[in-house]
Amino acid sequence: MQKKIIALAIAAAFSAPAFADTTVYGIVDAAVVNISANGVKGGTAVAAGGLAGSRLGVKSSEDLGNGMKASVVLEYSLDNTDSGGIGNARQEMLALSGGFGTVAAGYLQTTGYDFSGKFDPTAGSLVTPLGNLTAGGGFLIGNAALLKRAPKALAYISPDFSGLTFALNYSADTAGALGDVNTVETSAATKGSAYLASADYKAGPLAAGFVYASNTSSINGAGVGGAKTTEWAIGASYDLEMAKLFATYQVEKFDGVDNNDKVFSISATMPVTSAGTAVVTYANAKFDALGSDISASGFTVAWLQAMSKTTTAYAAVSTMGNGSTNSFFSVAGNAVTNITAGESSRMIAVGLNKKF
Repeated sequence: MQKKIIALAIAAAFSAPAFADTTVYGIVDAAVVNISANGVKGGTAVAAGGLAGSRLGVKSSEDLGNGMKASVVLEYSLDNTDSGGIGNARQEMLALSGGFGTVAAGYLQTTGYDFSGKFDPTAGSLVTPLGNLTAGGGFLIGNAALLKRAPKALAYISPDFSGLTFALNYSADTAGALGDVNTVETSAATKGSAYLASADYKAGPLAAGFVYASNTSSINGAGVGGAKTTEWAIGASYDLEMAKLFATYQVEKFDGVDNNDKVFSISATMPVTSAGTAVVTYANAKFDALGSDISASGFTVAWLQAMSKTTTAYAAVSTMGNGSTNSFFSVAGNAVTNITAGESSRMIAVGLNKKF
């Protein structure tokens, strides 16, 4: 009898669950983009991810009874404009959920990633000014920032308490090792860590969120001189029906550095027709911690035309400008690297986004 029980347990662990709900999904996005900048030869090309990053994923869930559910998400980036095909993982999550909330483990999209998706309508696109600034400026929180995803991570998401939810993320990047188990006790630790905590509130047309993040050692890079980095961000949105307004503000602090880096954004989406929506977004950053009064700002105007429930055509104009002493930031995820200090760059994008 005991051998039969063991055999059944092994079969259950290694065979496909008969009653699991499995879905293949994805996004394929391509745009014709023209990029120009002062002092740099411009060009026109086809690029993936104009409105959202192309991806391919599989979701599977199974009802375990007693209000509990096990779920898996395996999602990978996709460049549909060249032979690169499926690329790095976007998330590889195993989760257990129930009345207690959700506990997840794996390579996870963090609550810092979710923050920008809620309060930046251009998050994850080639035309996002906020994403350009948070990625290029070394911020922790955001759809394109350092802690957007976390390796060897744990996450907890609370149930909904009358519109209020909480989330906690922890990541231990151990450079492929299991903690410090192979490090001599008297040697320096090799393990880094990252923590994120967030609170979100939604009531009617209002949504608001707060995220705190802390990063040390080798997790996705660290602060100035490898020091600990901390950051907090607040965001809000309000739906007026005739327009939906968004705003974000975040501050990053490096240990041992007196000044802070700051970035904010304001955005609006406006349904102009039954199928057409206008999007306007502006972002501005100042990097006091880096010295020399480094700053940058960006602006995007876009039109989204819904052709069906899953297909959207779009056109966008995006600009990024630098302060007089720096040339760190440009359009298309800071793709233009040879502009001179104080110069700006511009991009026009026309594309199609298909979800499935």
